[in-house]
Amino acid sequence: MPTITAVLGDITQQDVDVVVNAANNAMRGGGGVDGAIHRRGGPAILRDCVARFPHGLATGDAGWTTAGNLPARWVIHTVGPNHAAGQRDRSLLESCYRRALEVADQLGARSVAFPLISAGVYGWPKADAIAAAVETVATTSTNVEEVRIVAFDQATFEDVRAALARWTPLRILEGVQVLHERGYHRVRVMPGVSPSGMHWRVTITADRVGSQPDDAHSPVETRSLRYTTGSFTDFAGGEVTVATSPEAVADLILAAFPGIAPTRDDPDYVAWFADLMLLVERAGRPPVAFADYFDDTSGWEIGWGSGVRHPHPPAAPPQR
Repeated sequence: MPTITAVLGDITQQDVDVVVNAANNAMRGGGGVDGAIHRRGGPAILRDCVARFPHGLATGDAGWTTAGNLPARWVIHTVGPNHAAGQRDRSLLESCYRRALEVADQLGARSVAFPLISAGVYGWPKADAIAAAVETVATTSTNVEEVRIVAFDQATFEDVRAALARWTPLRILEGVQVLHERGYHRVRVMPGVSPSGMHWRVTITADRVGSQPDDAHSPVETRSLRYTTGSFTDFAGGEVTVATSPEAVADLILAAFPGIAPTRDDPDYVAWFADLMLLVERAGRPPVAFADYFDDTSGWEIGWGSGVRHPHPPAAPPQR
C-alpha cells in the first residue's frame, strides 16, 4: 500500500514520476487541471494525445503520454464521470484512480500525484470525491510507493487531510487486534469523546505481569498510551494513516510498552474485542465508551450518536 499524503499546491509543479490529469473524453485538452497541464507541459503532450488516443478515452479509463515540460516523467490521463451531466455511477470515479495506478505500475512509476478527479466543473460532491480518492487508492494493489492528493486551495487541503486522519482510529484499533492475535491479551482499549465533543480519543493499556515463577509476586505495572484525533495522524512516535498496515501499528504499540510479554490468558476479552471490531468495520466509525454527556449503562456506542451498542467488556482475569 502506498503512502498517501495531502499536498497544498499546483499539480503541474509536483516533482513525481507521474502527474494524473483529469481529462475529458476527447483527449484534446480542456479547462481546469486539464488546461493547466497542457499549458505547462507544452505541445508535446497534445501531440502524444492525438497519436495515442485518436478516438479519445472512455469514462473511467486511463492512459499515459509524455509529460513534456512538466517536472514529472509521464502524464496519466483519466476521464472522470460528469456528475453535473448526470453521470453519477461512483464505480466510474473509483475506476479512474484504480486504472491510473495500473498504468503507473506498467510504467514502473513509484510516485504519483492525483488531483481530485471530477470535483471541479464536473460537479462531483467534494466530500465524496475526497472519500473516493482516499478509499480507492488505499485499497488498490499497486507497486507505487507514494501517492499525493493535490489540493489547489487551503479548504480542500484541510478536507483531504481530515479524510486521511479519519482512518487513523480504525488502524489503531486494528493494531490492537493484531496484538491479540500475537498473544498479547493484556492490551486493552478505552475509547471516548473529548469534553468539547470535537475529538475521539483512546487510551491503550498493557499490564506487564510476571511470567516466570521467580517474579510471580512482583508488582504489576500498567502502562498506557493515548491518542486523540486532534493529533491527526501522529501516534506513538510515528504516523498512522490509511496506508499504514495494522501490523505496523501493532509494532508501534509494542515499542511504547517495552518489556511486556505475550500472555494468552484473556480469551474472553479477545473474543469480545473481535465482535466489537466487526461492528466498527461495518459502520466505519470508532466506538465510544465514555463522554461527559454519554450514558454508558447499556454498553459502548459504535460511532457517536448511532444508537448501536456493544456490551461492556468482560473483566480482566486476576493478575498473577
